[in-house]
Amino acid sequence: MAPESRIRLPFCRCLLTLVLLLAVSVTLSVGEEAEYANGAEIIVWMDKVGPYNNPHETYPYTKLGLCEVGDDRESNKGDLSIGEELEGHDFVENPFLEIKFGKNLAESPTCNMVLTKEKAALLKRAIKDNYWYEMYIDDLPLWAFVGQPGSGAEALLEGSGVSHRPETIYTKREFVIQKNGGQVISVDVVPGNPMPVVEGTLLQFTYSVEWQDTDKAYSARFDKYLETNFFEHKVHWFSIVNSFMLCLFLIAVVTIILMKTLRRDFTKYTMTEQEELENIDRAADDSGWKQVHGDVFRRPPHLMQLSVLVSTGVHIAATVACVLVLAITNTYYRQRGTTRASAVLMYVLTTMLAGYAGGRLYRQFGGKTWKKAMVYQVLFLPAVLCLMFMIVNTTAWIKGLTYAMPFKTILLLLMVFLAVCVPLHMIGTLWGRRSAAERSFPCRVHHLKRPIPIQHRFFIPGLILGAGLVPFGCVFIEMYFVFSSLWSYNKIYYVYGFMLAILGLLTMVLVCVSITCVYLLLNNEDYRWQWMSFLCSSSIGIYIALYSIYYYHHSTHMSGISQWLYYVCTNTFICLGMTLFCGTVGYLGACKFVFAIYRNIKSD
Repeated sequence: MAPESRIRLPFCRCLLTLVLLLAVSVTLSVGEEAEYANGAEIIVWMDKVGPYNNPHETYPYTKLGLCEVGDDRESNKGDLSIGEELEGHDFVENPFLEIKFGKNLAESPTCNMVLTKEKAALLKRAIKDNYWYEMYIDDLPLWAFVGQPGSGAEALLEGSGVSHRPETIYTKREFVIQKNGGQVISVDVVPGNPMPVVEGTLLQFTYSVEWQDTDKAYSARFDKYLETNFFEHKVHWFSIVNSFMLCLFLIAVVTIILMKTLRRDFTKYTMTEQEELENIDRAADDSGWKQVHGDVFRRPPHLMQLSVLVSTGVHIAATVACVLVLAITNTYYRQRGTTRASAVLMYVLTTMLAGYAGGRLYRQFGGKTWKKAMVYQVLFLPAVLCLMFMIVNTTAWIKGLTYAMPFKTILLLLMVFLAVCVPLHMIGTLWGRRSAAERSFPCRVHHLKRPIPIQHRFFIPGLILGAGLVPFGCVFIEMYFVFSSLWSYNKIYYVYGFMLAILGLLTMVLVCVSITCVYLLLNNEDYRWQWMSFLCSSSIGIYIALYSIYYYHHSTHMSGISQWLYYVCTNTFICLGMTLFCGTVGYLGACKFVFAIYRNIKSD
């Protein structure tokens, strides 16, 4: 039985298992609709606070030192899921805000405090930096600014003096809550009653609650948070059309030009002996991709490194695909931490596919130290993540930011990696080695290497850089929307269908670009196609990195070392992930192409 036939059944079983796991995950992720009796108490959770221009520099709400959270702060803290911890939430109950379902409340006091010199200075700095805070009522988020910055020095109308308006803090919250039956549909908060932040000032915090009836369904209560005018703008639709047209153009180019050329080559390379004698003069001058058939399947240099990169790329591709399928069939934005929690889950479940890809590639090209390769494959991406995590988390611990990971969560993730990921990767590696016959190539590899013709020194670098520019043109508009969601104030990305469509088109573009580059390389009698196919496709990461630098300087107003480190580490991982994903897609597409064309020629 052929190797492809032997692996078809196990591979299909693996895909079926993943589909079932996805279905179970979707079922479990559907939250229950909360129902309240009239007069039932609704807990108000204070979450985090931070500067408006630094969306990820967030601190616990208790950092403001206000009296609202009470003295026993630790007992008022809420339990967090792993996804909420990864997103940097820090819930603490506000015991002074007593909201009862359906019961209006006139302005009522919560607590009083006198501003000391230290607290006044802290609040002034926060208000000058436009600090906003986040709170939750029935799992619905609310945002408001802490206060209003001062006006600075301003000349009086008479011109005879200088006035200065100090920073003010909002001491009143007006809650407007809409309900439908026994369900909370909408929550809003309007801050008011600004008081000057001056040492010795008595701050009297108050709040009021107004309930309103609405006909809006419970399922639509998150629609107000989705910026449809931004994410579903005609420019976003244009990006889909642009990518689709680019994809069609490249497919047409590859189909018409390459297939026309290959058909002529196949005709020439499959001549009968009589035809070869009749065309012997032309055959003497023959050149092209057929001439390297004895070297094209030669073991590539740095095989172990290539297997590590391809294995990691398959892992990233499988994880992203599963997360996007879950995102389309579910509504991630309705539940805090769901996106990151599902990413962790899918990463764990798809580890076997990464082991399969790396083990199969390494054995196919005759790698001997497969155990060493397996260790590198399973550790490469976690090692990179740990390095970036140590940088970001250490900074977060020092500054007391909310996304500083608790030690128990770090220990839990480490245990999951050692107890689940490593065994699954080992099983996948053994599966891949078993399914791949060593050196099972269409053409026999010659013992002596064929000399590679001298090429222009800019041919390969130019080909690599030019190849990356084409797929970047397919995704750069989508990158703007993704970056806006990541690095802007409360923009929730929810159009995962757009992203899945773009990635599907990107995959086809990468395959076409990789096939074209490999064909040009082989036609120049250079048989080093494995790394070339990977590098040509992965060079898109260069352009994504350049775009992230441009975005930082032209589309954000971030400042401070902690936010800068978070931005750099996050975007570095995005660039690395896209590099490995695109490089792997290009390599696999080129591999299929090379095997196909050399399977159909008559070699000596």
